[in-house]
Amino acid sequence: MLDEAWKALQTAREELERYRVERDHMILRNVAEKGWLAVNKAVEALLKTYNIEARTYKEKRDHLLRLSFDTLRDRFAAREKFLHIDCFYDGICDEEFVLKELRKVEEMLREIEDIIKT
Repeated sequence: MLDEAWKALQTAREELERYRVERDHMILRNVAEKGWLAVNKAVEALLKTYNIEARTYKEKRDHLLRLSFDTLRDRFAAREKFLHIDCFYDGICDEEFVLKELRKVEEMLREIEDIIKT
């Protein structure tokens, strides 16, 4: 599942390059959604290491909190808000915003990967 997260992030980066050429805002919105997908899949992979299957975003946040991953929970919720809701659904984002968010996504994936390995 973590492989899916990295693949989603890579696809987001590729689509960001396409956006830079075409300047189509719908592509940028899809870039944001791929970033959110990466975070979501990484959290699913983390929870699976604890034999937890969460279907909804709320369940994922709640389980992260129960496992004492408070900061990770907050970051998960922030990416949900900024990438999934604000950018993908509402279209309130620009290239610089999405690029910064993708960097945060990569940081989260690396952190989760480290947690899973230990």
